[in-house]
Amino acid sequence: MSSGQQSVAWRVASERTSTDEPTVVDSEESSANDFDTTAACTECGAQSFTRSAASEWYCEACGAVHTGAEIEFSEPGWKPQEDRRTGPAASVSRVSVGTKIGDGSGAGAGFWARFNNRLDHANETLRHGLRELRALATSLEASDSLVDQAAYLFRRVADDSLLVGHSIEAMAAACVHVTAREDYNPFPLKQIADASPVSLDDIRSAVSKLVREYDRQVAPPLPSAFIARFASETSLPTAVRQRASNLADAVIEDGAHVGQSPTGIAAAILYGVAQGHDVEVTQSDLADVAYVSVVTLSRHWQTVQTYLDDE
Repeated sequence: MSSGQQSVAWRVASERTSTDEPTVVDSEESSANDFDTTAACTECGAQSFTRSAASEWYCEACGAVHTGAEIEFSEPGWKPQEDRRTGPAASVSRVSVGTKIGDGSGAGAGFWARFNNRLDHANETLRHGLRELRALATSLEASDSLVDQAAYLFRRVADDSLLVGHSIEAMAAACVHVTAREDYNPFPLKQIADASPVSLDDIRSAVSKLVREYDRQVAPPLPSAFIARFASETSLPTAVRQRASNLADAVIEDGAHVGQSPTGIAAAILYGVAQGHDVEVTQSDLADVAYVSVVTLSRHWQTVQTYLDDE
């Protein structure tokens, strides 16, 4: 009998002796909690599994690896075609045009040159400003919602030609500062200036223009708005943070904060409460996170101390 005849005879014999049970080839001893080999492959429907040396069951027909659960189609490649987004970025903080093709070198550089600069001057300015805005927000660890609001404001500034007389970086920083103030989650202006490539005076000038041109009702920040952030940056416990928040509300209610530095008042409150809870923190540490001098903190400490003495 030839080899071909032998293989046919073996296959016929196998079909006659097979049962309804799936064929399982086990490479090593398995436990009762292993993969259910009586199930069908979720990929091809076959009922023939093999267990590898790594104790993973896989289908002999298609090679799909099974771990006792349905395959989770979580990778981008498994997303249905109709649900895939292939268009430009939808975020307001990004410019969704201007993809550059190639690096400008090679034999086809002349042909592709007309595609390399598809942004006009206005869009180039917008892209540069939004990139600076996102970089500044990342440095400040600002929330995504604040970034989107600031980006919307910067787009409005660019459309209204208010960038004239100001650098793009200064106006981007001003948009972040004004938006944060309006959301009652302000950043010290000096902190923004430290994270920005432009000077503090340039940012102040841009902020003034924003407030004046758009008649933004930006109220001065309250000391209570800085308590949580300053406490977090100096690793103060929750008890100190909560007590400081209550004390800040009392100071605001009495109007003792009017005309004072809100960040200096917040730092002084945290310092006083920390001392009362026997928590070690120096005035220098709090002054650094509040972007004020130790002298300023000490001056405000005299005001805060009267509230602590009355308790």
